[in-house]
Amino acid sequence: MKMAANWKLCILGATAFTGLFFLAGCSSMSNAAGGTTATKPGSAPMVITVSDAPLGNILSAKITLSAIAVAATGGSPVSVLSNPETVELSGLGAMQEPIELTSLAPGTYNSVTVTVSAAQVTYLDPTTGQPVTASATLSSPSVTVALNPALNFTTSSEVDLHLAFSLAQSFSISGSTVTFTPAISTSAAQVENENNNDREVEVTGMVVAISSTSITVQSGDSGQQFTFAINGSTLFPSGVTPATIAQNSIVQVKGQTQTDGTLLALSITPLAAGMSSSQEDGAKGIVVMVARNTAGNLTSFTMVPQEDFGSMMPSTMTLNVLVASSTAYGVTEDATQLGLSASMFNASEIFPGQAVMVGGAMDSSGNLDATQITLGGESVAGVLTAAPQASGPNLDFSLALPVPSFLSSYEKLVTLNAVAGPNTQYGNGLTASSFTSLAANTPIQVHGYLLVDQSGNYLLTASEIAQPETPETPEGN
Repeated sequence: MKMAANWKLCILGATAFTGLFFLAGCSSMSNAAGGTTATKPGSAPMVITVSDAPLGNILSAKITLSAIAVAATGGSPVSVLSNPETVELSGLGAMQEPIELTSLAPGTYNSVTVTVSAAQVTYLDPTTGQPVTASATLSSPSVTVALNPALNFTTSSEVDLHLAFSLAQSFSISGSTVTFTPAISTSAAQVENENNNDREVEVTGMVVAISSTSITVQSGDSGQQFTFAINGSTLFPSGVTPATIAQNSIVQVKGQTQTDGTLLALSITPLAAGMSSSQEDGAKGIVVMVARNTAGNLTSFTMVPQEDFGSMMPSTMTLNVLVASSTAYGVTEDATQLGLSASMFNASEIFPGQAVMVGGAMDSSGNLDATQITLGGESVAGVLTAAPQASGPNLDFSLALPVPSFLSSYEKLVTLNAVAGPNTQYGNGLTASSFTSLAANTPIQVHGYLLVDQSGNYLLTASEIAQPETPETPEGN
């Protein structure tokens, strides 16, 4: 997913809202039914993506966005969300996921109004340490915040609208009572004025169609379809080509928005092995329990799904994953670019608090028989224990974790060591250089890949780093 300037929710098209999605054509969008809607004459394509500032004890946070509108001062609101959409926020962090592609007439827009119709959270009970799912009371369903600076454009180049949710300030959990008040920060820009990092997005889901030049994926989060162009620069794991990826298989696509309103695939990673073109099932989320036999071999684990894929997946708080000797293990192509190899992740590496993606088939008892387990991206918030230090081409740093958090609860971690490399990306105005100048106790958000070595040392390899944005004061307050 893309890291947008100021960590905002970008109007794109895949995670949270029901809407129109990217096709390979520069002036068209595909809807959930696979049709095509032309961009309105005289308008520019507009993309919406979503990000969040994670909260340590939240395993999953799903909200239904019923309306999004932009407006000029004194003008009537212009709706940019075609249908209500449900989006999972807790797994995003510094990443951004597309939610909708629409069009917007050139002009000057000063504010954004977001309306939430439902919110559900799975969190760790501080007393029992067990995951609990609760529907939240909506104390203030709608919020209007200023676009500062205002969005002012006159060309047909694509526009990004960025909205970043703060889970810590949006959710209030007191005992068994949960309330939700949307706390967001916003920004908007034309794609042509953004850097490459700010234009990146990520979608995980089922392959609807694939050719040598494009891939269409149905998001496991929103259920919406996104089409990415494939070219000579698109990266695949060793031995994988578009011809080896089957329809109905599960993939993760890291992409980039283009100025004409299309998406380009930067990397594509299949998430299940040994499957035919038949329906695959799967999920990505956080491991909460691990089972091993007397020999110490992994036999199963329980996870809290943040997204799920496939028509047979149950709508339950947790998912039981069965592991066999034939189960394959892997890392995403994104992780490979950060220096992680497939051999670094195996059955001994799976532990509670870790993010994984699984693919396989559901059995008659509601278990997922995993054909492949892939190390997933993890969103972690904390404060720096000291300024980052250079170590060759890398930057080493350590995060003091919030308490309670699932890593402090499951793995008894108080601090977490992390590393940023040459391919780590930065958001919210950070660069590799300015990151080294941050002092101890500075809050940051990291999206990366968490592993533990044989000595029990945990290391988070950062793919994206940003400073959390302070939610804006709603207009009228």
